[in-house]
Amino acid sequence: MIYFAYGSNVDPVQWRQRCPGSDVAGVARLAGHRLVFPRRSPVRGCAVASVEPDPAGMVWGVLYRMAADDLAALDAREGYFPDRPKASRYRRVAVTVTALEGRQVDALTYLAIPSPDPGLPSAAYLRHIVDGAVHHGFPEAYIAMLRTLPAGVSG
Repeated sequence: MIYFAYGSNVDPVQWRQRCPGSDVAGVARLAGHRLVFPRRSPVRGCAVASVEPDPAGMVWGVLYRMAADDLAALDAREGYFPDRPKASRYRRVAVTVTALEGRQVDALTYLAIPSPDPGLPSAAYLRHIVDGAVHHGFPEAYIAMLRTLPAGVSG
């Protein structure tokens, strides 16, 4: 299966620690969405990424080819519990993204379940996203936008 990562999971160092059995399948964009930070992570102590609809928006990310055991581990890490939806921090959903060469790819991704007063992402959290974007060759304008995101002090 294919997973579309857009937040801190685009960082190759973090990703290898989480899902070592997966492979990069390319870079892609999710049209009609924008990057947001609607949930506070109890682990990181800061707001964490999600995407939400925005007709003029575009979110860049990494496609990973994953085995079922890595997907199960990622579900647990992201806080997606299909048998206990009220305990979930994210929902796993199907999306269609466009790979760099223009082909449409069906993938899975996670959408954060908003929490009250999430605050801001930390500088360290945003660094994961920026480092991954640079590593994978996201468009310069998108990387520049990521670098302007405001950061909080925790996490």
